[in-house]
Amino acid sequence: MLLDYPFAYKNERAKQYIDYAIFIDTPLDVAMARRIIRNMSNKNVDLLKDDLNYYLSKGRVAYLEMIKTIKPNSDFIIDGNLSTHDIVSKIIKKIKVLGE
Repeated sequence: MLLDYPFAYKNERAKQYIDYAIFIDTPLDVAMARRIIRNMSNKNVDLLKDDLNYYLSKGRVAYLEMIKTIKPNSDFIIDGNLSTHDIVSKIIKKIKVLGE
């Protein structure tokens, strides 16, 4: 089972069920640009401003904390600058190797 979960081994209740943690190391500016493109393409400018203000006041802190605490405790780190196709390919390749 694959789980898209940002806290990996840091969640005491979930870590016993995790066999392998993968961290996609995406620079904050790239992550934000991708998020805007994905979530805001049909939204008005005021909603975009609200989302960016929330990111600056609270969201960015969470991203920085993940870099500090989750990334070093992950089993495999992937360059988040890669294309989605390349990221998925690397994850599939890694899972196949683990299953052998």
